[in-house]
Amino acid sequence: MNASHEYIEKSKIALGRVIAPLAFWYYEEHDFENGIPDELLIEAVLVYGNDPLRKRLFKLFKPDEIKNVWEKKVIILGPRIDFINQKIAKEYFGIINPKKYIQEVYNKNNLYARFSS
Repeated sequence: MNASHEYIEKSKIALGRVIAPLAFWYYEEHDFENGIPDELLIEAVLVYGNDPLRKRLFKLFKPDEIKNVWEKKVIILGPRIDFINQKIAKEYFGIINPKKYIQEVYNKNNLYARFSS
């Protein structure tokens, strides 16, 4: 394991420890002994984190990886986090018309909406 990879892994663990009380209060502490899966960590920081934590996230993961999790896991949470989704769209991904983009992705990825129509 090279120094860069080791630093990233330690940074992920530190970020997980910071976000855990906000996002993973329903898990036992030993559930994450081997670390938090990347997808779950990204989702938790996007939903429950503040701007400095989100900026740390972008230092640890590729923007495409974060955007993929955001589109598939966070946007489908719907209107209750609409403000957060619009903020992420504008500030982190430079999306010009966030409301329209979010609605399109929501319709595409929300299975309940797709099959109940």
